[in-house]
Amino acid sequence: MQGQIPDNPPLSNQARTAILIVATAAAVYLCWQIAQPFIAVATWALALAVVMLPLQERLEPRMKAGSAAFLAVLAVTWILIGPAVWLGRAFAQEASGTLKLIDTAFSSGDPQASLSRYPQLQSIFEWLQQRFDLEQEARKLAGQLAVHLSDIVQSSVWILTQVMLTLVTMFFFLRDRALILGFLRRLSPLSTVQTSAVFERAAKTIGASLTSNLLVKVVQGLLGGLMFWFLGLPAPVLSGAAMALLALLPVLGTGLIWGPAAIILAMTGSWGKAIVLAVWGGVVVSMVDNVLYPILVAGEMSVYPLAVFFAVFGGLIAFGFTGIVLGPLILAITAMLIDIWSVHDSRI
Repeated sequence: MQGQIPDNPPLSNQARTAILIVATAAAVYLCWQIAQPFIAVATWALALAVVMLPLQERLEPRMKAGSAAFLAVLAVTWILIGPAVWLGRAFAQEASGTLKLIDTAFSSGDPQASLSRYPQLQSIFEWLQQRFDLEQEARKLAGQLAVHLSDIVQSSVWILTQVMLTLVTMFFFLRDRALILGFLRRLSPLSTVQTSAVFERAAKTIGASLTSNLLVKVVQGLLGGLMFWFLGLPAPVLSGAAMALLALLPVLGTGLIWGPAAIILAMTGSWGKAIVLAVWGGVVVSMVDNVLYPILVAGEMSVYPLAVFFAVFGGLIAFGFTGIVLGPLILAITAMLIDIWSVHDSRI
């Protein structure tokens, strides 16, 4: 019939395959763009799920998997929030007492008279007073803090959101781990035995990374607190606990505690104690992380310590704080795949 549109010839199998490959690649790329902001959330949720898996497996015979996962999440929440709440209250009490002492000292008379007991601090105060209007500078600082207060609040809300997303993701990882592992096994080109071996190596590496990191932070806090006690500084237990928690932060970490203490000691004339504290904090407390952590992780992973050292710091550079887990994990999986290829080549 004239005017009838002819049917298009059917696509060949090669064309269908090419279109499917392109469509799949585009879909995977878009999924990656969606998931990329949550890589840190998924990484820490997986790490916490691996650590809490023994508790989950003990609870499951007594209750449903969802209830067991919920209790595991509650346990992690208490472990994470409990020390932070205690430390915050202790800091608030210390700060309140310090502010009361300062207010009593400076409101009772001339501030310079109160500073006369500290010659080094008095000379610094006089030098600043000659060159700056301290009252005006204090007002400027207060104004700047008020301006940046909204940014601080937004950052706090973002951190809280990240923590909540991590806990929710951890719950689903624990409850639905059989479904997730089954899905990954279907995608894996390896055999069932090889895939299980990779999963076991990954779980062992994640557990070693977290437990070793926690142990190192405790050692750092203990060393810092002992030096505070040895030098006769106030609140050595609180300072040690604060250093253990702040050691999680890269670069600064424990220096946020021992650094200001060393400066105050120097300004009040205790130069010997200031030097001892600065050397101990900068060399021993801060560097023990770089030495002890790779050794502990390497022992658990059966990998050369230098490789773990580069994996940890390379992971921190590439992925930020999440690199503490991702760096050793990538190294362990790579080593496992190389072992699998070695066995495969030997059979050819």
